[in-house]
Amino acid sequence: MKQFYKTLYVNDFIYGYLDNINHEELEKTCIENYKKRLNENRWHTRYEDIAIPFSEEITKIIDQMSLAYSNKFNKSLILKDEPINFWAQVHYKNESTQSHNHLNVDYPKNSPDVSGVYYIKVPKNSGDLVLKYKKHKLDFSSIVFNPEERKFIIFQSGLDHYVTPNLNEEPRIIISFNFKII
Repeated sequence: MKQFYKTLYVNDFIYGYLDNINHEELEKTCIENYKKRLNENRWHTRYEDIAIPFSEEITKIIDQMSLAYSNKFNKSLILKDEPINFWAQVHYKNESTQSHNHLNVDYPKNSPDVSGVYYIKVPKNSGDLVLKYKKHKLDFSSIVFNPEERKFIIFQSGLDHYVTPNLNEEPRIIISFNFKII
């Protein structure tokens, strides 16, 4: 595999690939829970998010992502202690995710340190992840990540990010996480 590194003007950024995750089971769980939205208001950013049950496969993802983060930064990750610390997104044709970040503006100390995404099902042209960051106060840079099955991305929770529309007939399925650094 060709190695590629890109410097972002942010800390705590890493991506890689996970093994031994049962994608068929996770895909089925996400589709079955598609209507269990974290917010019923269509215009709220959490409307895009789907509540899914905790499982052995979720534990495997968390453990492997935390290990990769620990190997890179010598710090461990734990799921943020809140009712909603992981969720799924299933994007059918023309669906996307609006720009947002994971900071808690009302209670900044309750914000996660880093957030992560894990790709379960990624049909061709099903939407890219765009991370926006600033090199300085007048700059608005971004980096685009093409999704790939088995790929994870961990980034600072305060980064604004969004997903471009799914142009494929098949759904794009991911699981997202909020972590604290220990």
